[in-house]
Amino acid sequence: MLRAIKRIIISSESVNLYGFRVLTDGIDIDQYDKNPIMLWMHNRAFGTKDNVFLPIGNVIELKREELDGVGKVITGQPMFDDTDEFAKSIYNKFENGTLRMASAGLNPKTWSDDESLLMPGQTGYTLVKSVLQEVSIVDIGGNDDALSIALYDDNKELITLSSNGENAQIPQLKQISNDSMKTIQLNAPDVLTKLGLADTAGATEVLAKIDNLVNLSAQKDTEIQTLKTAKEQADAKVTELQNKQTENEVIALVDKAVTDRKIVAGQRDHFIKLAKADKETVEAMFTGMQAAPTVQSQLAADNGGKKDELAELVKLSYDELFENGGLSKLKTLSPDEYEVKMKEKFPSRK
Repeated sequence: MLRAIKRIIISSESVNLYGFRVLTDGIDIDQYDKNPIMLWMHNRAFGTKDNVFLPIGNVIELKREELDGVGKVITGQPMFDDTDEFAKSIYNKFENGTLRMASAGLNPKTWSDDESLLMPGQTGYTLVKSVLQEVSIVDIGGNDDALSIALYDDNKELITLSSNGENAQIPQLKQISNDSMKTIQLNAPDVLTKLGLADTAGATEVLAKIDNLVNLSAQKDTEIQTLKTAKEQADAKVTELQNKQTENEVIALVDKAVTDRKIVAGQRDHFIKLAKADKETVEAMFTGMQAAPTVQSQLAADNGGKKDELAELVKLSYDELFENGGLSKLKTLSPDEYEVKMKEKFPSRK
């Protein structure tokens, strides 16, 4: 036997030329493994004619696997009969790439129209259960994975398939006709009750009532849209006013901090920007700040301190002031008090 270098894809789950697809996990390969026959173009030898095609080999080592870009497949290893000249010619064409396609001969067991199994472009049911009977090398495939397919009936007779969709053996998906949507049967009493009309109302009254309801619905839609637009505009105005109020509060907060001498005027814009982002934090920051003293307050504080110091110096005698060096300080703070101390010590002093 001549072992091919390449394995072949026997079956994939793509939609085939005939509009249906086959589930890989549903293919029973046990029977085939016992007789792994490989044919040419699904041709089986019958009778004693000299020109019939005999099997050209076997496909062994079948394996279910997942291939990138293809999905779930069954692959196998082709083995060509080296005692058959025709089989050897097919082998040579397969090895040099002239022939590349394989085809599964399946006996359908269960079809399904389950929508979860459908794929784009599928027109026939999904074959969920089948039995693999033979594998063929073929010249033209039936789908994008370079595969063809053949079906056998329960008598192991090959079913002729057509690529134009006229295959009675393949259940077809139901197509919804637009014509079926044009006529709706209604129960008259129920309709009249729903419309609020008397049982004796005729077609003219029914149509008039329907027109009235349609117009009323359109009017309500317009009113709803008008109210929706008005609400959106009102919400936008409220947001604008809220933003303006917040901005005014921020400016007032920062301006007060400037007035209170907690920040200088040059920092105003910076703190306004911060307060717009987080007003509460900036407000808490200002609360914890001490106001910078004014020049007047500093002078007043200085004068108050000097008065206290002068009062303490006046309490001392000349000798005490002389000893602690307070005379010069007393003279600076109050020349008059200094003269008093000098005259107390030196009565003759003019």
